[in-house]
Amino acid sequence: MSIPGIETDPEGKKRSGNGDFKVLPFLPSRGERAATGLCGKPCALPARLLVVALFAAFVSSGCTFFAIAPATVARMDGFDAQWRGFNSLKTDRFDPYETEIRIKVIVVDDMSAIGYPGAVATYSHPEGAIRIVGKKINGKIVLCPAVLGHEVQHALEYQDGGFANPDKLEEFGY
Repeated sequence: MSIPGIETDPEGKKRSGNGDFKVLPFLPSRGERAATGLCGKPCALPARLLVVALFAAFVSSGCTFFAIAPATVARMDGFDAQWRGFNSLKTDRFDPYETEIRIKVIVVDDMSAIGYPGAVATYSHPEGAIRIVGKKINGKIVLCPAVLGHEVQHALEYQDGGFANPDKLEEFGY
């Protein structure tokens, strides 16, 4: 191997470029590192213990990175998957489109109160009512954004006419 400014003699000893033979200590041996206190095997255990202690302090400090609820992960993954599908659609150019619709939202805590077996939400036209299953958590009503958005699309479809039926999006490649 050739390193600029360093030559090797026939015995494999390194010498500087001026012809004087001199052994250059590029990397000390493990024994030399241990003897001088440079981290070799003897200090590997304390270093590992320090890393473990820092990691434990990080996790126990209230970091929420490791404490994301499974429902949050599922919601975020679902949103990302839906957006990737929507974003892949080819579109015709159009000017900004503005419309107004009237919606009444009725939130229930049980699917049976919707009135359709198995449905988690419905849109009723012409009254413009969305009936949707919600949950009350910490005093606030939480709705599934995908379900609510689906029903709002029905309201846009029926009240405006310029929007696709969200139950038939496969007709648009979605």
